[in-house]
Amino acid sequence: MPAASSSSPVYFWRDTEPSTGYLSQWYPCAFTDDANPSIIYRSAEHYMMYHKAQLFADHAVAAEILAAPHPRTVKALGRKVAGFSDAVWKAHREAIVRRGNLLKFTRPADVRDGRWLVKLHGTEEEVSIRELLLRTGERELVEASPMDRIWGIGFGAAKAGVVGREKWGLNLLGKALMDVREQLRRDGESGGKGAKEAENAKQEDGADQK
Repeated sequence: MPAASSSSPVYFWRDTEPSTGYLSQWYPCAFTDDANPSIIYRSAEHYMMYHKAQLFADHAVAAEILAAPHPRTVKALGRKVAGFSDAVWKAHREAIVRRGNLLKFTRPADVRDGRWLVKLHGTEEEVSIRELLLRTGERELVEASPMDRIWGIGFGAAKAGVVGREKWGLNLLGKALMDVREQLRRDGESGGKGAKEAENAKQEDGADQK
């Protein structure tokens, strides 16, 4: 894998990766949504799958998702949503994931959460995951999952820079995160504004569909 530079992509995948884990859908950072502040989402994966279940009015599975402690269980529950329609999901999935990630980076359930405030490796500097995202600048964010060609590119980081981009998957998660980053940049220091402006995101039909 080529050495990273200020212009090279930021490859991420697993939530346990020291420098990029916070970009993962599975990263355990609880957050809330002003639309229903009584709900605490344990991860962006919880938000995504909860709203997938709600989209198809499967309230039983939605409740199970909120109660599930681990994103792996949540992902499995998401596959059990009754009345699922691929066409309907494709029309809404990107807006749901964008909004979930905007909330993740702006609406921590507890700002004292060690997953929201991260101590940089080798330093005593403690920064929020929001600040970490902004520090990626204009670099492309790429989910280098070798097992997912929809939300990721279908290749691990070691192969991503070697194979031609024409072989990459859709990288929908990376694109959603870049959209969130741009929203945060526009909002400047007003992190809350972005989440409020995103209230209409759930009405979007999602862009760049497969």
